[in-house]
Amino acid sequence: MARRYVTVMVVRDDQATPKRWRMPFWMYRTALVLAVLMALAPIFYVAGHLGVLVLTREIGRLRDENESLRKYQDKIVALEQSLADTRHLMSQVAELAGLDSTLLAQMYGDDKRMVTTAAPSTGRLTTAPRAGSPTSTLPRGLPAAGWISRSFSDSPGRQHDGLDIALSEGTPVVSTAAGIVTFAGVDSVFGEMVVVQDNDSIETVYGHNSKLLVRPGDTIFGGQRVALSGNTGISTAPHLHYEIRINKAAADPTPFLTHDKQNP
Repeated sequence: MARRYVTVMVVRDDQATPKRWRMPFWMYRTALVLAVLMALAPIFYVAGHLGVLVLTREIGRLRDENESLRKYQDKIVALEQSLADTRHLMSQVAELAGLDSTLLAQMYGDDKRMVTTAAPSTGRLTTAPRAGSPTSTLPRGLPAAGWISRSFSDSPGRQHDGLDIALSEGTPVVSTAAGIVTFAGVDSVFGEMVVVQDNDSIETVYGHNSKLLVRPGDTIFGGQRVALSGNTGISTAPHLHYEIRINKAAADPTPFLTHDKQNP
């Protein structure tokens, strides 16, 4: 097969004889492709650079938007907590005033109530400890008399593993079930704390006490005094942190406050 050639001729105005270059066709085609690529390279570079700039700006905008959403979320969480505190306060005021707490629950769209009993002699709203059988290893009732100032919550950002009972320092704290004391000492969070192993799966925790009345290894019965309430550990006011753990995981103590709770 005969080889193909291409002749390139350049004629200048001031020259009578043109200049010629004879080259193989494949070389001509290669040179043409390279010339096109060199012409397009700056366009591709500018387009790519502009794309990076646009992407960077979009990432910055999304980052700012996410930060704004996070701030709004924090505000919403704070407002929800404030609303919950207000509901709790209104429930206490209603009880003191002798009003029907169900009316307030309907107003707030919330049918949850505190487990409380009125103390006529003092006019205070109290959470009366109601321990079950002294030999029962299933927690019953509350360990001390006082206000339930904070309930159990497993919501993200508002997690609380038990009940907080506001009371005067030195109030007796009783075990809500029989069991064996597995810990009685100082905890970095709950201060003077007692942990009772009630049965194979359930533990009860009593925190922020001022004085402990039991020692590790003690066998106790339901209703026995285990501590005096206080304000130790990470605490801003005298209160008792009461916690129920099932298989080492925190559980809501509310279902255990009544006597008809079945053994889990």
